[in-house]
Amino acid sequence: MAHITKITEEWLQDRQRRDRQHEEDDGRLQDGSGVFRCPECNAEIWKIDFWRDHVASDPRHQQRWSTIEEVDGEYLQYFRDRVDDAFRRNAQDIVALLYETVPAFEDIWIECLGDLGRYRIAIEDDCIWDRETWTGVSRHWYSKASDKSPTTGRLYHHLAILARSNALQQLSYYTKSLCVLIPFPSTRESIMTLFDPVLSKSPNRLAPIDAAFVRVHGIMFSEKSKDRLQVSMDEFIEQLDSHIGRVTKRWLDAGYYIGISTGCSLLGYGAESNLLMRAMAQKPEETDVAMDGSPTVEANPDETFKQALSFAVRIIETVMRRWGDTNTLPFLHTVLVFMDHMTRFPGAMSHIETAFPWKLTALMLNSQLASCEADYEVHSDFRLPEKGQLPRPLPEDFAMRGLIYSEDYFPHEWFKNDKIDEDEKYFELGSMVEERKDRILTLGCKIATSGSWLIWDPETRQFSAPAKYDMELEDV
Repeated sequence: MAHITKITEEWLQDRQRRDRQHEEDDGRLQDGSGVFRCPECNAEIWKIDFWRDHVASDPRHQQRWSTIEEVDGEYLQYFRDRVDDAFRRNAQDIVALLYETVPAFEDIWIECLGDLGRYRIAIEDDCIWDRETWTGVSRHWYSKASDKSPTTGRLYHHLAILARSNALQQLSYYTKSLCVLIPFPSTRESIMTLFDPVLSKSPNRLAPIDAAFVRVHGIMFSEKSKDRLQVSMDEFIEQLDSHIGRVTKRWLDAGYYIGISTGCSLLGYGAESNLLMRAMAQKPEETDVAMDGSPTVEANPDETFKQALSFAVRIIETVMRRWGDTNTLPFLHTVLVFMDHMTRFPGAMSHIETAFPWKLTALMLNSQLASCEADYEVHSDFRLPEKGQLPRPLPEDFAMRGLIYSEDYFPHEWFKNDKIDEDEKYFELGSMVEERKDRILTLGCKIATSGSWLIWDPETRQFSAPAKYDMELEDV
């Protein structure tokens, strides 16, 4: 009887504590619109207060945290060891209710729901099905959050953690989290969980070609095992052509994962010391110009940049030589988005223009044009949907969104189609082949505007390379 009385008292104390917390929440809010009574309160304070009051305020667990980052590890351990299923459901229900009733802070609730899903993954040690279910739930909310805050690297870091089953996708998310307007520095530690297994000589779960690609990036990022870099590059390149032919449509998404990671490697994974990052940070009036009109080189490229550029060019050349293979279009699209952005920064182009395969690019563009309808018009402007039609971004559009080199590529409100469900964003549609060809030709025409790297002749309807890049190519 005494035992039952003790349980009852504990339940009543817990119930009273929760009631007080709900009253405090009501006090923070003026009404269902989500307007705070106190104007000095802001969204981040609300988020911290919510986690502290509803998660970390158990009488037996009195430690207080000042930032949401400090909550994560303690909260997870608290979930594992001391919180019953009812409390877990209560936390999920509270955030879901706030998401529905307090839209003013919708982006916060969405990320919190992703956090809760991620914590549930760690808790469900015994049931693989439950872990997969919660992985899907968490991925859904983080993806939704990244749509609302596409330049926030933290969200791509979280998505990378959830992408453990796909190393190429995981690498693209990790590198992207460092190459957005608001990078997430903690990625530099987390990404090593992907790199360490392939840098060690112990067996790993990856396909040999994927392991080679990830290992190359791991060596360039960490500067470990440098003696294996060239061998790993060769291993990947030697398998690439036959691999694309074998996996066919499965290389559609693999292509843009590789394209994004390659672009980020050229940016030094977001390092401020990287030559391209420094060039992009300069204002046009700050760019030094030599007497002959060419941009001056502020510093010589370091060895890592040279290696990243060499590897990128070898990949691009291999893929471009697969004439007529529509499965390579997403990769080519991501590469040209990167190069188009670089052409706006003379200081950046001075480091990459002589290495990039412009002649091969011109031939690739002519090959794409030859496969289009006879009345197709080459243009340099992003083609918008016809009046009354909603935009339908390509899968790689969503993947590139937020990157510092794609920020000015997409038209305003290009991603404002509410009729595309979260799970449909990466679906491949038959019409996307022609859309990609149009994008690639548009980017080629845009790069050719200056005549410095590509030339477009509207009379002959052909692309070509300027004389200094017009070299003989083998096997073409």
